[in-house]
Amino acid sequence: MTSRSLAQALGLVLTGIFTVAGAAHAADTPHATQPRTVMVQGVQVAIDPSTGRLREPTAAERAALSKAFQVRSSRAASLSAQPRTAADAKSTFRTVSLGNGVRAKAVRVPQELMSSVVAERAPDGTLSVHHDDHGVQAAPKAPEVTR
Repeated sequence: MTSRSLAQALGLVLTGIFTVAGAAHAADTPHATQPRTVMVQGVQVAIDPSTGRLREPTAAERAALSKAFQVRSSRAASLSAQPRTAADAKSTFRTVSLGNGVRAKAVRVPQELMSSVVAERAPDGTLSVHHDDHGVQAAPKAPEVTR
């Protein structure tokens, strides 16, 4: 068998594997049969699953939406807390599952490793460009070498 036909056969095998895996994933994915509640510009509406039309949500749907929003906002607040040092960042190690099934390790980047370049315009029109250290003590600068 030549390398070209071997590559084509391997491609067909991989295509078959991905097709079967995709079909299995689609079969395992639950379909939404209960009404969905949506909030747009401060107005809550529910989508009726049978008709697909907008309607007013019930009290139970409003309570579920409120609870889901509180859980989401508390989780977002806990994730936004950024550690200051690398030692603090070690406590943020976690295992995450990616969409393709791969499990990976994740960590929040500490503030001491973050850097931003900030440009400020002075009242006289001049620009001042500098690094913003986010309140973290910067390492001492190395002496400049001249001959």
